[in-house]
Amino acid sequence: MKKFISKKLILAAVFFFLLLDVFLIINYQRNGIGYQPIQNVSFSHKLHSKKKKTCLFCHHQAETHCYANLPTTKTCMICHIALKTESSLLKNVLYSYDSLISLRYIKINDLPDYVRFNHSLHIRSGIDCATCHGFVDEMDSTYQAKNFTMGWCVDCHNKPEKYLIKPREISGIFYFNDTTLFEKINFSDPMKFVKIISTNLTLILPQKIKPASTNCSICHE
Repeated sequence: MKKFISKKLILAAVFFFLLLDVFLIINYQRNGIGYQPIQNVSFSHKLHSKKKKTCLFCHHQAETHCYANLPTTKTCMICHIALKTESSLLKNVLYSYDSLISLRYIKINDLPDYVRFNHSLHIRSGIDCATCHGFVDEMDSTYQAKNFTMGWCVDCHNKPEKYLIKPREISGIFYFNDTTLFEKINFSDPMKFVKIISTNLTLILPQKIKPASTNCSICHE
C-alpha cells in the first residue's frame, strides 16, 4: 500500500513539474523578458554611452521611420576606421568591412508580424527609448527588458504615467526650437555653424501625459 502511494506521489510530482516546465516555456516565449542571444558582434552599449554615443547615432531611422535600423558596418567604421582597430572585439566588424559582407544580428525586441509599432511616432511624442527597451545604455550585453505582450502595451496606453520615461540626452531625442535656423547659418564658417546648432537644439519635453488610443487598428492592420 505504501509503495503504491509513494508511486502515485512520484508520478504526481513528475506530472506537476512537467506542467510547470511547459508553463514557464510558454510564458517565456510569450513575454521574452531576459532574452539575451549571443550576437556575432560584441558591442557594449554601456561603454559606448560613456563616450556620449546616443541611441539615435546608431539607430537613426527610428526618428523618422516606423522601424529602428540596426547599425551597419559603415556606422561602426565612422569611429573605428582609426580607433581600437587592434581590438579582437572588432574582428567581425573589420572582416565585414574588408569583405563587404553585411553584419548580421539576432533580433532581440521582436514583435509578431501582425503588430504594427511606429518608432518615430513615439519619439515625436517625447517618449524615451528606455520606456520600451529598458536602460540599454547601462547594459554590456543587450537583453529584452520589457514584456511586449498586448496587455503590457494596452496598459501603457491606458495608464502612461506608470511607464513613460522623459527623454534623456543619451537617447539623442532633439528638435530645433528655431524654425528659421538654416537662414542664419553661414556654412562657410564651421565654428559659427557648430555654435548655432548647439544653441538651437532643445530636448523634446513630453506633452501632457494622457492616455493613448487602444483601438485595434492602432497596432493591427
